[in-house]
Amino acid sequence: MNRAIRTLCALALILCIGACGEEGRAAADLTIERLPDVRPNLPAVPTIPPPPHAVQYGDNSYSVFGLRHRLRNTMDSDVEVTGYIVEVYQPPECPEGEHCPPASAPHMWVADTAQEADSGKRLMIVGYAESQAQLDEALENASRGRTEELTQEQIDMGMRPIPVDFNVGNKIKVSGQFARVSGSGFNSSEGLIEYASHTTLESVEPQEE
Repeated sequence: MNRAIRTLCALALILCIGACGEEGRAAADLTIERLPDVRPNLPAVPTIPPPPHAVQYGDNSYSVFGLRHRLRNTMDSDVEVTGYIVEVYQPPECPEGEHCPPASAPHMWVADTAQEADSGKRLMIVGYAESQAQLDEALENASRGRTEELTQEQIDMGMRPIPVDFNVGNKIKVSGQFARVSGSGFNSSEGLIEYASHTTLESVEPQEE
């Protein structure tokens, strides 16, 4: 009797293994069914153009572009900017016998390239002379070989020689405060430089009037 039971159990086990094997093979067949390839439709990666000019040069002076690019750090700070003089203010001529408004205080514009015509890429420099008459006198003295000499008291008061080499085309490094409004009333939403000093890096012959 025990032998018969054992025989039946063995047959049942064989049948169960066979059935499970069939189900396993069926499941395996379903598992290896390949899904279609997914090809994402993504836009092309945009090409970012390089900046038009270096933000800062090797001497740590800013370009005009860089000065404005770092606006959060440079605004209302003492800075150095290297650029080309692209325009110098010339007071309008007043016809003889007519009453004309007084000329503006001397000012000029520098840019990162010598031929920059876009006003939005120019930087105003102000405060290097109190009046056009003062500048004209300094230029006249320079043409005669006279140089301006300041007393120590004047230097201590913050006075400085009036620059006489601001010619269109010159490359200069100018130091001063970058601000939107100058002490003499000039203003620019993009910022201007309140002049303190400068170094002329490249010179050109003055343009004849």
